[in-house]
Amino acid sequence: MRYFALLFLFFPGCGLAQGPLDGYMKGKGRLDIAPSFSFNSAQDLVGANGQRYAVPYRGSMLGLFAEYGLTERFDLVATAAYVFTEERDGWQDGGFFAKYRPVYAELGSAGRLGVLLGAGASFPIGDYEPTATGALGQRAVVVPARLIVQWDTPLGLFVNATGGYNWRLDDLRADDVAAVRRVRPDYVLVQPPAFSTALLKIGFPSQHYYLDAWVEWQYTTGGANYAPNVVDLPQAYGISYTQVGGTIYYSEDSRVGVFLSTGYILGGRNTSRLFRLTGGLVVKL
Repeated sequence: MRYFALLFLFFPGCGLAQGPLDGYMKGKGRLDIAPSFSFNSAQDLVGANGQRYAVPYRGSMLGLFAEYGLTERFDLVATAAYVFTEERDGWQDGGFFAKYRPVYAELGSAGRLGVLLGAGASFPIGDYEPTATGALGQRAVVVPARLIVQWDTPLGLFVNATGGYNWRLDDLRADDVAAVRRVRPDYVLVQPPAFSTALLKIGFPSQHYYLDAWVEWQYTTGGANYAPNVVDLPQAYGISYTQVGGTIYYSEDSRVGVFLSTGYILGGRNTSRLFRLTGGLVVKL
């Protein structure tokens, strides 16, 4: 078994935002489908206490995203990701999510304020090994809860603040634990930890284009830490990071558009300083 600790937990949605839950609703009966392709690379990995290790990574990813407006206030979202590297290809993580907007209040000359609630589940859709070179996930089963507050200003600009908590429901496989203990008899089992997330985003939508810039944080207390040349289970690592990025989108006829987005992980704990460049297509039905 090859042990590798590239842990980039940016959820592979459509690349338009951080994860599948944003501050906009599609509208009843409307469906968006967005395939995308990402190029990802990193030169090092940041472990505990800011220690950097030379663990390079290069690969690409096909992301699939769909969002459907069940009502004017309730959307359903589905995602999936297929990863390509020199060592392995295959399906990794996917998910189903729901988004509800109970409040969309008029603020007079100050615009509108929307409050949204989101939840769902992400899970592995392929039997990949998080310890293998090329894995971008932890084979995690995550149940997220999100509170999204978005201010749509009269000028067209919007400000989005999103906070969330993510429960980990996956367990370590007995065979994986036994494999580690054959090499490390003193190995102490650490369960995958829950984590918190926060996002601040500023953007400008218009009839034919959309722009945004954002910063995202993930914070985990507990969990195991990466150590070089130590047989371990990355599924149990505690992941924290700060990530920045942005998106540009253009559509000529409002039904089909193209986008380019980027993200960069500045640092954290048990995460690669990964750069992502994503291009994709959005089809509105």
